[in-house]
Amino acid sequence: MDTDRQFRSRSLRLPAVAFAVVVGLLAASFGGGSASAQSIDDLRARAQAIANELEVMREQEAILGEQMNQVQENIKATQEQIEETKAAIEDAKGRLGTAKTQASQYVVSAFMGAGVGDDLTVGATDPNEAVNQKVLLDTLQGDRVQVAEDVRAAQIDLEQKTADLESVNQLLAAQQAQLDEVKVQLDESINGQEALLANTTAQLRAAIAAEEERRRREAEAQARAAAAAAQQQAAAQQAAMRQQGGGAGGGGNGGNGGGSSRGASAMPAQAYAASATPYSGSNSAIAWAMGKQGIAYKWGGTSDSGYDCSGLTQGAFSASGKQLPRVASAQYAATQRVGAGQAAAGDLVFWGGSNAHHVGIYLGNGQVLHAPRTGDVVKVAPIWGKPEFGRVG
Repeated sequence: MDTDRQFRSRSLRLPAVAFAVVVGLLAASFGGGSASAQSIDDLRARAQAIANELEVMREQEAILGEQMNQVQENIKATQEQIEETKAAIEDAKGRLGTAKTQASQYVVSAFMGAGVGDDLTVGATDPNEAVNQKVLLDTLQGDRVQVAEDVRAAQIDLEQKTADLESVNQLLAAQQAQLDEVKVQLDESINGQEALLANTTAQLRAAIAAEEERRRREAEAQARAAAAAAQQQAAAQQAAMRQQGGGAGGGGNGGNGGGSSRGASAMPAQAYAASATPYSGSNSAIAWAMGKQGIAYKWGGTSDSGYDCSGLTQGAFSASGKQLPRVASAQYAATQRVGAGQAAAGDLVFWGGSNAHHVGIYLGNGQVLHAPRTGDVVKVAPIWGKPEFGRVG
């Protein structure tokens, strides 16, 4: 079966990639020497590298979440096909039973009242009528046999299809289990990476504070040395003047003052300007999603017990009367591309292009409402990176 081979080919590929990412990032993250032997620049570079690796992990987590959503959709569709196939088998059995009953009833009716005689006296006194009845009985018997054979063949075919679908269902369940296992390991890696980043950041702050303190003490020591040198020079000059018997001289010193001005350059304006909502239900969708702020992110979640990114957007637009697909990549395909400058409140924001792994609802002014990741909650955040915008039709 083609679907069987397709799901077999998919079942190992995606988790293997995720495992490779996890192993590679862990190996890179937990190496390195002690913070005391590193300069501030080294610590700063290390913290940035850890933050970059953490972002890769979080993106991989989002990709896995969307893959799991797709697997769950496939499982649902396969189970529906299995139920339809079973119903078709039961219908075929029912038709066979009906054919048998009809044939039996006709035989009983035809032979009622028949006496002992040759084959041409089947339930009739007229030889011609008897011949007609026997021909009809033979035909009905043949039809019943043919119906039985057809139903048996159909049942065998349907049972084979059911077995194939069950096989696909098992493969999908195995893939779901693999993705769950990868996600558990990835979550552990993310937690470790976050702890590593926090530790490195603390080391960086401590190193900066220590360096600032060192420079402060050094400056104080230099100031004290300069003051002592000035006092010694002044004392030497006074002693020299007394020896010469001269009068006290006056001197003046001038200072030049300096001033500095600080200019603040204005931040560039956001490229995402809000405009009139393109979809009539956008306000309803936004209002619904805004009401979910603070609800925890849940992998595969589609209810108030927890939402993932595409579960939130699907629920928001469903509440406004618009049905969106379940998975972010499918939502990307179901919307019309608009440029950043034309994006309006109510458009969807996608990261990952046609293979979108994250989606949120654009609010205008560079803000997006979304369900970010495990450990976070539904919230409003500034847009980051270079996403694409999709308009709901």
